[in-house]
Amino acid sequence: ALPHRVAVPFYARYRPGMAYGEHVDDPVMGPPGGRYRSDVSITVFLNAPEEYDGGELVIETTYGPRAVKLPAGHAVLYPSSSRHRVAEVTRGERLVAVTWVQSLVRDPARREVLFELDRARRALIEADPAAEPARRVQAAYANLVRMWAEV
Repeated sequence: ALPHRVAVPFYARYRPGMAYGEHVDDPVMGPPGGRYRSDVSITVFLNAPEEYDGGELVIETTYGPRAVKLPAGHAVLYPSSSRHRVAEVTRGERLVAVTWVQSLVRDPARREVLFELDRARRALIEADPAAEPARRVQAAYANLVRMWAEV
């Protein structure tokens, strides 16, 4: 995500009958003088999935909807531009913390390129940090961040 700013988390409790309709997150958030662009949304699950029924975070992806319900302490990151919703809770309580990240890189396609290149870079460095391919990929990654970052 290459965070530039991370918002203060918002805590939410969903009880039976509660849901959150399909939406995309606001593109600009925060108080006057502290505004930020929401590029990446993060939901941190605060209680065990066995403690409630329903309450899945449903994210619309290119390949269809993806329902997410993770163990306590686990998080899911997704583009703030993705349509998503919270399914109705039918039993227990769903407790989450939600926050947003303004990335150094505005364009989601560029963030994806950097993410994949970083995965390859890390694998090459782990295999042989002194090897020429590792150094070349490291340089390419650094130069792309330099080209695309907004600070």
